Amino acid sequence: MRDIILAAVLLPMIYSSSRFIHISVMFWIWTALAAPSAFVFGFLSGIPLNKIAVTLSGISLIVDRTKKKMFFDSIFFLHTMLVVQGVVSFIFGITDMTRSADLMDRVVKVWLLAVFIHLANRSREQIHGIVVVFALSAGVHGVLEGFKYILTLGSHKVVPSLTIGDNNYLAVTILMIVPFLLYLAKYSTSKYVQAAFFITTFMSLIGLVATASRGGLVSGVLLGSMMLARSKRKAVGVMTAIAFAGGLLFLAPASWWERMDTLKSAESDGSFMSRVASWKMNALVALDRPFLGGGYSAMEDPRVFRDYLPQFGMLDFIPTELPNTILAAHSIYFQVLGDLGIVGFTIFISMLASCFYSVRRIMQMCKGQKELEWATDLAAAMQQMLVVYMVGGAALSASYFELFYVQISVLSILRRSIMENTSVRGAGRTLAVRGLDSSAVAPTSAWQRPS
Repeated sequence: MRDIILAAVLLPMIYSSSRFIHISVMFWIWTALAAPSAFVFGFLSGIPLNKIAVTLSGISLIVDRTKKKMFFDSIFFLHTMLVVQGVVSFIFGITDMTRSADLMDRVVKVWLLAVFIHLANRSREQIHGIVVVFALSAGVHGVLEGFKYILTLGSHKVVPSLTIGDNNYLAVTILMIVPFLLYLAKYSTSKYVQAAFFITTFMSLIGLVATASRGGLVSGVLLGSMMLARSKRKAVGVMTAIAFAGGLLFLAPASWWERMDTLKSAESDGSFMSRVASWKMNALVALDRPFLGGGYSAMEDPRVFRDYLPQFGMLDFIPTELPNTILAAHSIYFQVLGDLGIVGFTIFISMLASCFYSVRRIMQMCKGQKELEWATDLAAAMQQMLVVYMVGGAALSASYFELFYVQISVLSILRRSIMENTSVRGAGRTLAVRGLDSSAVAPTSAWQRPS
């Protein structure tokens, strides 16, 4: 039955994606983040939907005659440099694991998706459409876990999709889309659609509780504080937080509170200290190979791990026990440091800084313009997402997470859209001063409130 429903949904999507590039890009994002094949078990379970989406994007690039133009801002430039550094590190890497090649393939595909996002989208409606797709595609996992958690009265154990990872990855994923769900609710004119986005947000937060992720709790409190500080209705925000906390007291089992309580004694927690040991091992690779690193997932190679283990004492000023098993990087920062070296780490940090700069520029360009309030709110959601990613990702191997690169690509095209809009307005004012008709360059209906 699921396969028949999915097939009924896929057929019109495939037809539209073959004709219009912006629709094919949304289809690509949906297959990458929602992983629809994971929810079926019949004739569609083995169909490579992601490859079909990539193929359709290539076809629509030729068929769709709309004007396509890249926007080479600092975010896209540094993203490209990070991919180039990754390819070079892979070629000259010290590991020959299949996982390393798979990860490089994934990184290149995510970059290619970013290219298509830039080519296919520039109007407000197209930006809005991509936000809807990535918010709901990634959000479906948290919503499902939230429903299961409520139905089992808190006894459900989260088992996320393979495209997401473990419970900690799911927690950060949920928090990375919550600001966008609230943005979509605000700019939906239909009360029913608004209600749907608010319900999705609420169920996602229940899904966050279900993950029992300590990093998720810290990032969630930080996100809530940021949203409350920016809110114009702080009393409503405080009441909402109190109501949610009350529900948490009712739903969360004793095991959840016991796990959160371990945050007080991180230095004696074995899980946390194993992460610190992993960070030290990745730092050793970067110090030994600062220009190239070890290649993707080098420290997960048993041979590489054994080679660097005797050097563990070099970083004894960080007190940890000698690791006795191979560990994942457990940090976006140390993952890039070990994989791509100090050069790759510098590019990665510069890319994050560039994202914050773009947010700031968008807010400056939109300041005082009521009709661009939507862009200010979307930029604020991007800012909140970046903080969540940087804080929550500090203990996760999520440096190459597809959702993050989709979101910063949207940030790039948002900046381009605002720059084009403000330049058009400037041209209109110039013509008006000269006594000419400015309607030819006035903003179009693309800047109306989306339905």
